[in-house]
Amino acid sequence: MEPETPTSWPVLRRMPDLATLEEPTRTAVDAAVARLCLLRGVFADRFLVLARRHLSSYDVLSDDDIRASAQRFMDVLISEMNSRRVPDDALRETLWDHAHERAARGIPLDDLALGYKLGSRAMLSLLDEVATEVAMPAAFLLAAHDSTWEFANEASGIFARIQHELALERAHFDAERRSTFAAGVLSGAFPAEQISCDAQAFGLTPQSSYVALAARTETPDDAETIRRAVASAVHVPLDRLLLARIGPDLGFIVPRVPESVGRHLVAAGPPLPLDQLAKGFDEAVLTLETARKFAMSGVVHLADMGPRPLVFGDAHTAECLSARHLTALDRAGRSSGEIEATARTYLECDQDVGEVARRLAVHPNTVRYRVNRFQQLTELDLRRTEDLVTSWWLLNRRRA
Repeated sequence: MEPETPTSWPVLRRMPDLATLEEPTRTAVDAAVARLCLLRGVFADRFLVLARRHLSSYDVLSDDDIRASAQRFMDVLISEMNSRRVPDDALRETLWDHAHERAARGIPLDDLALGYKLGSRAMLSLLDEVATEVAMPAAFLLAAHDSTWEFANEASGIFARIQHELALERAHFDAERRSTFAAGVLSGAFPAEQISCDAQAFGLTPQSSYVALAARTETPDDAETIRRAVASAVHVPLDRLLLARIGPDLGFIVPRVPESVGRHLVAAGPPLPLDQLAKGFDEAVLTLETARKFAMSGVVHLADMGPRPLVFGDAHTAECLSARHLTALDRAGRSSGEIEATARTYLECDQDVGEVARRLAVHPNTVRYRVNRFQQLTELDLRRTEDLVTSWWLLNRRRA
């Protein structure tokens, strides 16, 4: 047996332009439409029986609701045919609105597609009965059947598009709810009672500890990249990650500190209960600000910063100390930059002259000379703890 091909299928008959029908066919169609007007209730009752038998999800709908919906489709069909139009466009619009309304009431779109096919079958059965009464030409009746089933297939596509739209809307709504919750927790705007009440909706346990993360992004692409990196690092599905934009920063609520986020900079606060996580986020933001000023990367903690956060405190004190100790250094001419960089590296290397020489690619004696020169110009003796701390603070504040 040869396989079937599209060319061997029966010819698809399409509804003709109703305005161009020959007089006998037009008369039969007008009579059929008039008869269908009287049978609106019959069609609605037949569809109700089919819906109750085959569509369990329609149990949430009343009998009157189902009948009224069936009659609306019948009214569109009759109105269009009275106007000498094939009712395709009008049915599409009605179908689109009907599907959205039913989906909002929890009817699965697969059941809507089946319901439309059941309704089409009931409509064609009724049309067959009427066609016999009004002597409708067979060719026109067959075209009506083919067009109706062709449109039923198109209706399935319409339902699929609506299903996709609704899924996107639900995802967007869920993302907004997650963002609102994360922002309320991390900013401290939500009281403990609200946090405890809402937490379970997002799969969180109020008594457990969580970690607040902070990151700074410049573009939406950067934000998406960090979002994916964090989700992957803490093994949380991307669509379940709790994050929010809080001022210039992205804030995250995660179950654990990520081990790595690649080249990105992410600051982590300490593990804390949800109702105390605002404190953890404040610490993460302080850590982030410090790490950014020092051009750090990766996952950073406040404990990693040492005294660096102190560099940014008390601007007035910094100005006074800079004027007192760094003015002479700044007037040292072209060598001032080399002296300052060498002194700062000397402190970073725990006063290891050999390591400083290696990093700066100079002779150890050059390091010693520049460090001595720094002490002469600033009147800060690096052998004294207080002067050493002051030097470190001033030099790192200036660099940051």
